[in-house]
Amino acid sequence: MIRSFPPSVKWVFLDLDNTLWDFDGNANEALKELYKRHRLHLHTDYHVDQFVALYQDVNAAYWKRYEKGEVSKEVLRSARFTDTFDLMGIPAAIQPADVWQEYLDICPIMTRLMPNALEALQLLSQRFKLALLTNGFEVTQRIKIEASGIGEYVDFMVTSEALGVAKPNRDFFNHAMVKAGCKSDEVVYLGDTWDTDVEGGMGAELLTYWYHLGEGERQSENVFFGGTVKDLLAFARL
Repeated sequence: MIRSFPPSVKWVFLDLDNTLWDFDGNANEALKELYKRHRLHLHTDYHVDQFVALYQDVNAAYWKRYEKGEVSKEVLRSARFTDTFDLMGIPAAIQPADVWQEYLDICPIMTRLMPNALEALQLLSQRFKLALLTNGFEVTQRIKIEASGIGEYVDFMVTSEALGVAKPNRDFFNHAMVKAGCKSDEVVYLGDTWDTDVEGGMGAELLTYWYHLGEGERQSENVFFGGTVKDLLAFARL
């Protein structure tokens, strides 16, 4: 069961990647372009889909380390590619140079969104003020929201890079509330990652919804869990 927004709500805080902006879809297209551009099939037995899947695993591991403060932004950006190439058996001497920068040039300008994202933002913006809370990099995320049309509906965005603190840290959510000038009972939050978004939002005492397009629903006895969202338009009408 999904809970309706309380009458006290004035703000809707939203995650960006894979909640509004289709990170997986856009990243896959960018990676396939890089595979083709650098003719990686000549240097490895990994076909393009295997390359994408391997990169996703390596990248996810690096993001977890980054969110814990174990690696820097610079290490994350480059090592996720060099480690992937190493695992693919591509010698360091022939690995594409600065491929991480090529990826950052290609991916953020892609405009694939999650289903009904813009329509939901339009509806929500008629009733509430909106803010984005993201663990991404400041410049990259700003390019995404401007290129995709998300930016016109958003009052402000908080990134972990600019703040120096990442979700699920409660300070991240507290900072967003201070910036919005609101209290926790005046906010609802929606995100797709259970560990960082849902547990982080509930830990900050925000009514928090889990955006999940996969099979099944995850239950929580936490009083701040609003339920599982399968449709952004339905969420906008709560």
